[in-house]
Amino acid sequence: MKNSLSIDRVTPLAVSIAAALLMAVPALAQTTTEQAPATADPVTELDKVVVRGVRAAQAEAINTKRDAAQIVDSISAEDIGKLPDVTITDSLQRVTGVQIRRSAGEGSQVNIRGMPQVQTTMNGELYLSAGGGDEWNQPNIGRAQPDFVDIPPTLFSGVDVIKSQTAADLDGGISGTISLRTRRPFDLPEGWTFSGQAEGSYGDRVEEVNELYSALASYRNERWGGLLAVSYSDATLENKRPSVFSNGAQKSTECDVGFDFNGDGRLGTGGFNDDGSPECDTSPQTRPRQYFYNAVATELENRKTQRERTGLNGSFQFNFTDSVTLLADAAYTKLDNLETSVAAQLHTGWQTNQLQPGANVDANGVLNQGTFIYDRFQAHSFASTSESEALNTNLELRFDNGGPFRGSLRWVHGKSERQYEEARADSVATRGNEITRSDGTTQWANANGLETVTASVDFRGEYPRVDMLTDVSDPANWQLMSTWAQGNKIEANLDAFRADGVFEFQDGVVRSLQFGARHGERDFQYDAYRYLSPVSPGPCSDPNLALYYYKDPLITDTCTGFSEARLLPYESIPSYWTYFNDFDPLTVNGLGSNGLPAIDPNVMKDPVGYLNSLYPGNVAYTHAPDSYKVTEKNSSAYFMANLGGDTGNNGIPWQANLGVRVVQTKLLIDQYQVRDDVFIGSHNWNGVNPILGVNRIVNEYTDVLPSANIAFDISDEQKIRFAYNKAVARQDLPDLGRGLVVFYSANSGRYPELPDDAAIFLNGRSGNPELEPYRASNYNMSYEWYFDDASLFNVGVFLIDVESFPTSITQIEPLPDGDGVVRAGGPVERIINGGGGTIKGFEVGYQQSFDFLPGWWSGFGANLNYTYSDADSGGEDIDGNSLPIPDNSKHQANAILWYQKDKLQARVAYNWRSKRFARLNTAAWGDPLAVWNDEVGYLDASVSYDITDNFTVYAQGVNLTGENERRYAQWSNHYFDQNIFERRYYVGVRFRF
Repeated sequence: MKNSLSIDRVTPLAVSIAAALLMAVPALAQTTTEQAPATADPVTELDKVVVRGVRAAQAEAINTKRDAAQIVDSISAEDIGKLPDVTITDSLQRVTGVQIRRSAGEGSQVNIRGMPQVQTTMNGELYLSAGGGDEWNQPNIGRAQPDFVDIPPTLFSGVDVIKSQTAADLDGGISGTISLRTRRPFDLPEGWTFSGQAEGSYGDRVEEVNELYSALASYRNERWGGLLAVSYSDATLENKRPSVFSNGAQKSTECDVGFDFNGDGRLGTGGFNDDGSPECDTSPQTRPRQYFYNAVATELENRKTQRERTGLNGSFQFNFTDSVTLLADAAYTKLDNLETSVAAQLHTGWQTNQLQPGANVDANGVLNQGTFIYDRFQAHSFASTSESEALNTNLELRFDNGGPFRGSLRWVHGKSERQYEEARADSVATRGNEITRSDGTTQWANANGLETVTASVDFRGEYPRVDMLTDVSDPANWQLMSTWAQGNKIEANLDAFRADGVFEFQDGVVRSLQFGARHGERDFQYDAYRYLSPVSPGPCSDPNLALYYYKDPLITDTCTGFSEARLLPYESIPSYWTYFNDFDPLTVNGLGSNGLPAIDPNVMKDPVGYLNSLYPGNVAYTHAPDSYKVTEKNSSAYFMANLGGDTGNNGIPWQANLGVRVVQTKLLIDQYQVRDDVFIGSHNWNGVNPILGVNRIVNEYTDVLPSANIAFDISDEQKIRFAYNKAVARQDLPDLGRGLVVFYSANSGRYPELPDDAAIFLNGRSGNPELEPYRASNYNMSYEWYFDDASLFNVGVFLIDVESFPTSITQIEPLPDGDGVVRAGGPVERIINGGGGTIKGFEVGYQQSFDFLPGWWSGFGANLNYTYSDADSGGEDIDGNSLPIPDNSKHQANAILWYQKDKLQARVAYNWRSKRFARLNTAAWGDPLAVWNDEVGYLDASVSYDITDNFTVYAQGVNLTGENERRYAQWSNHYFDQNIFERRYYVGVRFRF
């Protein structure tokens, strides 16, 4: 068996990797197995050679896989501070079985073999990230997997994807672990090492130049070494997002609209109700359906994201003696995020009778094209700011005197904070409802607004098309109707103490015994607040009744009985609004040459300052239903035997590890007690619910996690591996702590017997403190053929038997409106304990350097892989189809062609994944519609040239085909939403000496 990389063939750009490099890779916290003392070499090492070039990086990654004690795939930096792609996740998507999700076009989250329950570690231990966020603006700080958006990729030397666990590996991932490796001083040659990078980037939609700078300085001798790496980037990204289900959907029948749209030649059933009105059937079993899915709001959003990242990584290594070594690391990340958006909204106001004759509706009830007369047309403006910081430290003491015992003691600490604030504004071009002002006059809420707006929507093309048949471009018709602001503050802490040891034996099948213990605690506190200001002139029986969260003239004041919020036609606030017409690639006709008048989100960048300029005196009040604290205490111990020997007549070498890890978890969940009739604000829905008490929930569970890995060297170039392990996922703390948070909308004629400003339940979301963690049994087998230098052919088969998993479900619930009366209720998204499921499939990978070809052809190389992953959750959609586990693509493929010769290096990479199930949506009167992401493929390319041995220029293009991610509800023609990402181009220089 080969234990080091052959260096028979090299080029000036592909610096050879000496055998000493592989012999000296620190295998404590940095190895792919994360078994700190198990394979640790003395820190006084032979000199290092820095990996450079795609060929050398591929060779190092292949050797990492070859020498690992389990099934691993690896990515190595092509140079100091240079992973193969723009982000860590973009690089990870090239690995077999890894699928990613994107945020503003950048890779942010990772699945392994179809599951997002992936453990992420830094140098073998947990860490806290600085931010990221989900659709509710609740970040990944308290989740098992961080958001990779806030992690500067230039600070890392490589990433390992661990697909089969050992007992010595940190528990917490179901389908695998992402192990990030930072550089340390003894990874580099003796003496001084310097490197740096300067980069500019450009997006073809946002049309702004961004910047990135990074630098590394390191010094080491035989006794000690220090390293400091810094990174700074400032990026502006654009993401257009048209959607139709943002406010839910209703069933509109032929009886509602008054004409036959399903083509059966009759109105509804053809019969009549007792009152003589036409009869219509809303049962989904009736075909063709007598209703269509009527989106409450068709929304065309254009969002810009500005991300300013700062990262620092420091490392220090010191040999106290030949036996005792101190290692200290510190990693600091800071992310400032600004998001602004404007969205045009064609809003039905929950009416069901607005569709006009001539519509195109299919037998499933899908509206392909139609013209509506809307009572409400508005522009929604949004701006949010967040400041996130994270500091992670590691202090480690290692012992190795060359004898049979080695060990380490380690303390890991993390602290992360995030402050988030947002402001929103709804402007309308329609007149709205009648209101009564304090002088007794009655008028339309928007006195100069249009009575109705007629528009045609068409979903049959690649992108939605909207034709405005009513002119909505005149600012004289527009008024700022409603505006509000809110925020949240998050604090998270992490501490882990661990001790690991290994005892080696000179002879016998048992080569060594590993053992260790760990205790860790992490806590997550989420404090949500809303900005309230005095709007009512009073007198009020309680001063708190004068406070408003939503500043909206449609609200009837509790104290006076009149509409008291300001009337703000655009002519009265000229500096607050502007025109927007950037809807490309969507087709939006009828807005004239200027475009859509809307509140400029740039004036909202300071949410509180903006709000105070219109409604002075805003103060932040804690909103208890959306606030919580969760603490996780985790204690574990493991024992593992490393075995080896020969078997069979030919003496086939084999290596194995057998072990067990026992994990005890205790969760302390603090949810705050509230009452609907105790509130601060004008109404219980227009303010906050204060904290009345704390409800503590304690959950405890113990898991026994056996594992086994065995590898046979059937020849010097071929391996066969078998692996088994049980796994339990680390819980996402926000899913446990979040209570029921509800949202309301104005009645606006939906119920004629109620006032127009009556608060009607809109939707809600909730966590679940009784969630059980994901648990699974994993079975793996792989064949690996290392047929040449920097070359590999591998096949893997896997089965993940998921015993239980939480799942998200949206369904109509009979929750009360603002007056406490239950009427229609509305959609509520809850996380519940789901049943079991299985993921089974196989992977095929091929990597080769074509250096056997003659002349310049020898510079080519290729990397091809395919993953098949079939997942079943046991759920069903409206047609009775079995649903897979969410976010898993059954098919995924990667194709990479690279070239490296003399001073030139180039690469073209394509990643494709098939459609994937997102979630079940029952917002349309309970019909279980499966939401799917359509298939998607991304093409990236890069080229670099070495001006000298120390100076390189490069260029890179991402998403060169302008790919977008489209989702549909149940049927491929049933448009749901779309993320339209831009092409991005990068140019830069790197130096090293």
